[in-house]
Amino acid sequence: MTTPSPATSRKTILDWVEWVGNKLPEPALLFAMLAGIVVIASAIGTWTKWQVQPVQIRVTMVEKVDASGQPVQDVEGKPKLVPKLNEKGKPITTLEPIGAPLKPRSLLTLDGCYWMFSSMIRNFVTLPALGLIFTGMIGIGVAEKFGLFNALMRAIALATPRKLITPMIVFVGANASVASDAGYIILPPLAAALYLAMGRHPIAGLAAAFAGVAGGFGGGMFPTAADGFLAGTATTSAHIIDSTYPAVLATHNLYFKAASAVIICLGGWFVTDRIIEPRLMKQKGLDSQDTSALTDLSLKPAEKKGLTLALITMAVVLGTFAALILIPGAPLSGKGVPRMASGHVPTTQPIRVLTNDGVANATPERTLFTQPRETIKENGEERMIDPGFVVETNGKPTMLERPGDRWSQVIVPMILLVFLIPGMVYGVVIGTLRNQKDFVDAMYHGIRSIVPVLVISFFLGQFVNYFTYTGLDRMLAYAGGSMLVRADMPVPVLITLFILLVIAGDFAMSGMLSKFGVMAPIFIPMFMMVGISPELTTAAYRIGDSVVNVVTPLNSYLLIILAVYQKYKKDAGLGNLMSLMLPYSILFFVLWTGFLLIWYALGAPLGPEAPLTYVPAT
Repeated sequence: MTTPSPATSRKTILDWVEWVGNKLPEPALLFAMLAGIVVIASAIGTWTKWQVQPVQIRVTMVEKVDASGQPVQDVEGKPKLVPKLNEKGKPITTLEPIGAPLKPRSLLTLDGCYWMFSSMIRNFVTLPALGLIFTGMIGIGVAEKFGLFNALMRAIALATPRKLITPMIVFVGANASVASDAGYIILPPLAAALYLAMGRHPIAGLAAAFAGVAGGFGGGMFPTAADGFLAGTATTSAHIIDSTYPAVLATHNLYFKAASAVIICLGGWFVTDRIIEPRLMKQKGLDSQDTSALTDLSLKPAEKKGLTLALITMAVVLGTFAALILIPGAPLSGKGVPRMASGHVPTTQPIRVLTNDGVANATPERTLFTQPRETIKENGEERMIDPGFVVETNGKPTMLERPGDRWSQVIVPMILLVFLIPGMVYGVVIGTLRNQKDFVDAMYHGIRSIVPVLVISFFLGQFVNYFTYTGLDRMLAYAGGSMLVRADMPVPVLITLFILLVIAGDFAMSGMLSKFGVMAPIFIPMFMMVGISPELTTAAYRIGDSVVNVVTPLNSYLLIILAVYQKYKKDAGLGNLMSLMLPYSILFFVLWTGFLLIWYALGAPLGPEAPLTYVPAT
């Protein structure tokens, strides 16, 4: 399908968006270009002597007094301090300078060029999300390849009463992101066939399924491989402004995601049954009334047996994990911290490289190694120095992974086994798993599906680390954050504006992970300066990224959905599909954003160890 130039015919707004979007580079090339922009910007910033003063929000504290005006003391007999409030009842805050002004470090220098080449591999392999995505997709790929997901979705849909088919389809769709692309490929045509067989309009079923899978992509009851990517990127972005911020867990939005799946289900149910289907029924008849597809979608005896045994196996795997979590003294019970094979806890230790003048101050027991040329970090800024001793400083070591509930630290291995083992059982029963070659090919299947993510990650790793090396990430964060603090906008307003910005980005850049890789290093540190946690920023991002997936021309799955649409209405085009799905986008945005604002007002955590607010360490 070719898109004509806007100059050749009269175009609607959506046509212009599609034409412009198709002109953008692929995500991998886009990140390569962004990395190049950072290189140039670092040189310009150095040449113009640009600098930014780091600041930190300080809350003005006063002594708490009782009704009689007497100071209230704590358990140690010291005056109890509380935030001082302004006339609006909000804590009074000030921006206080911390450290020396930040200056950019150019990559177009001898040391900068050396660093770009020497760190290229490390920038890629140390990207936090790689291991999470790779491990999770092995198990998911096996279940998808052997047909478990296909059979499971068909069984759920076929067993649902006619009146509840819409909420069930939307709900299954909202949880289909755990199955990678399977939801897009399997559920929409299945839903259309089911609606037609039940005497309902098949396009309404198609719309309900697509709304759940794409519009509710950011929701769901289960953690996914994408959650690991978001968590890793959020952690890296948070460390721009606070290197001690604990690692964001892959389950950081678990509670909010699960509740969001219900909100999406209710909203999609209303739009489908009250808006979409009545409108479709008023239009002209269908081009196809064939219900034979439903027979093809029914489960064969071998598939029923395989699905039954696979679900039993899944229950056993989940039950085993539940026992490991709930039984006192079991491996996953209680709190813990991940350790290395040596038994050590991974930490970072501040170091200092002493020049010849400072060697006399180094003690042998604190000397780590000598090196002909190394970097020194002062006030958050690294620079090359003369030869000297590398020694430990008195700075506090920082753990790379936070202590917490042990089960929350093994989510990805749980995803691997929960899908891997039942997928194998299903494959053996129906005959798609016959030998070890079939098994290995199924694991390859999952990895093949994330090859584009791996390629994008290579260039993303360069962009993120170039940003860090130059210091532009922290400079932009402090400059933007200071502006937000002085603007003094309420947090709900900031959250809503950010969601709208992400929605706008959906018409310029495809891919949940790609956009987050660009936006997180800027907005997470900025929002942290006004007290918004990285976890809350990520929750807002999920909404903005999801609600227009069903209408943005940059969603590559639109063509697959359009092909199903044209089966029942041959002259349907992309515009028909977008106008069909637009009501879902509007209602999802209103409901989901309002739901997040209510969640924030209630103060409930977004997931395990996932706060709503950020309080700088004192």
